[in-house]
Amino acid sequence: MQKKGALVDFRDWAHLPPEIVESISEKVKSITDFARFRAVCSPWRSATPPKPLHLPPQLPWLMLQYHSDDGNGIRFFYDVWESKMRELHLPEIIGMTCSGSYRGWLLLTTTCGGHVFLLNPLTRDRIQLPPFTGFWDTFDFGKSKVTFSTDLTDPNCLIMIFIERYQVMYCRVGDLSWTTVYGHLNSVAELADATYCNGRFYFLYEKKIKVIGPNKAVVIVLPQELRAVSKCFLEGKSGVYVLAIHPKGKFELYQFQEQTMQFKHITETSDNTAIFYGDCFPRFAVCSDDWDSLDGDSVYVEYQCIPYAWKRAVRSGYSKYSAKWAEGKKFVMCNLVKEPRFRPVEPAMWFQPSFH
Repeated sequence: MQKKGALVDFRDWAHLPPEIVESISEKVKSITDFARFRAVCSPWRSATPPKPLHLPPQLPWLMLQYHSDDGNGIRFFYDVWESKMRELHLPEIIGMTCSGSYRGWLLLTTTCGGHVFLLNPLTRDRIQLPPFTGFWDTFDFGKSKVTFSTDLTDPNCLIMIFIERYQVMYCRVGDLSWTTVYGHLNSVAELADATYCNGRFYFLYEKKIKVIGPNKAVVIVLPQELRAVSKCFLEGKSGVYVLAIHPKGKFELYQFQEQTMQFKHITETSDNTAIFYGDCFPRFAVCSDDWDSLDGDSVYVEYQCIPYAWKRAVRSGYSKYSAKWAEGKKFVMCNLVKEPRFRPVEPAMWFQPSFH
């Protein structure tokens, strides 16, 4: 017990040298923990950058496709890892449709496609894009995917949009219109997915993959067992993957090898990769080595559960499952079925929070 009148040694944590505070902050990996770190006091906030570069790709939240009745711009993001609903006030989304998500950015469009922009809901940064006028009424933009070639601060950053089974187009920030890569309905009827990475366009068909680079195009014929199953591209630290979704919950992963221009099958024990998959884009891969709470060699699946008419007692909602590759066994990680305000009109969307 401290004797009466004795001096108590209080450490002045608020006035640590700025370089020490910055060094400590670089040990923080979670974007929410980093925000809490900067909120401790003014000196700590001044000693750390508002948009740090050291954070690894973040664990995703589920952005729920819920629209408030009064149109106040509220959006809900469910943080699965902290079991917490995050409510963000985004007046920019009023009257807009969220058509896609990539690297912490939302792609927002008006109904007619005349107004298109990217919004970072954490920083509130906004980037204007060319309008979609001229072809808006010919496709379902809810089945779309957006990809960036580099960071958006790079003036040469290419922004690619894939409209499922219809069109692939791209632009750069400041362009007045989109450039079409693939654009005729009949010619892309079997095009299941497309992406852009390291200067190459990737097109995924039922029986083949076409890779178009700066100097040449390569066609990779898929094995027979992969032709009749659902497939999609994934993006991760190591580049481009192909995820094959077999019946009864079995998943297989293939990684693109730039040296041989082939896709190599990855077994369930050979790679510490976690996959995030759902009814909506984006679908991506995260290295589980960066996160203690993330189970490697697993696929995390979001799906929309809507009751049949004869099961009216069952509430509709969103659920998230996890399964080991090739095992087909699932267990529930989170279940929002009992949330009446989140009865799904549209599937939820994975959203990877980012300051950039």
